[in-house]
Amino acid sequence: MSQRVSTTASIPAGCVIQPLDPEACERYLAWLLGEQSGTIPDDATGAVWALAHCDDGVTWGRYDLGVSCWRFGNRFFADVSPAIRRESLQELRIFGANTEVLIWRTETRFRGRALLDNDPPADRNNTSDPLRPSDESRILRGDRVSATAELGFSRITDRAGAEQVIPISVTDLQLQERLVRVVVRHYYERDCESGAVRIFATRLVELKAEDSNVD
Repeated sequence: MSQRVSTTASIPAGCVIQPLDPEACERYLAWLLGEQSGTIPDDATGAVWALAHCDDGVTWGRYDLGVSCWRFGNRFFADVSPAIRRESLQELRIFGANTEVLIWRTETRFRGRALLDNDPPADRNNTSDPLRPSDESRILRGDRVSATAELGFSRITDRAGAEQVIPISVTDLQLQERLVRVVVRHYYERDCESGAVRIFATRLVELKAEDSNVD
């Protein structure tokens, strides 16, 4: 899920991208890790999900609005979901319906960007606009629930034995029917010379489990 800039391309439709310097990245990390109290950072308003790729594994999180703090899978299944630490963090996404903050490790410090929607949902349904953002629903890897925990966390595994801890309650049936999905949103640009439309950036939007049609 990359972002690129073309010197011959128009400004991408439907979003605003703001770079984050190392100091801003540190503020987001401090908020995520509960090291400071206070309001949600402006660019993360509405963000309720987190996905961290670390040297020792993948960790999902969910923002608990009731107590204004993040909950992570390592609280319940530390053998599968590692704690997020600056020393091992490689990439972090904090996301929700209208925004995503992406932070990544460089050779020396963290860098990042905030991607904010600037079109109302109705505009994304305008099929006559080739530059309208579009959503894609991707199947989450997993075939069965091996354990559950409080606050709606589920430990899931697949036939190959790969495991992850996700911050929602799911069932074996939902996993087997491929109803547990990650929604991603694509943003497009048009090349000013060729007129070609291509993906400019992609971000995460939502983690969800759809209802099964089986009674």
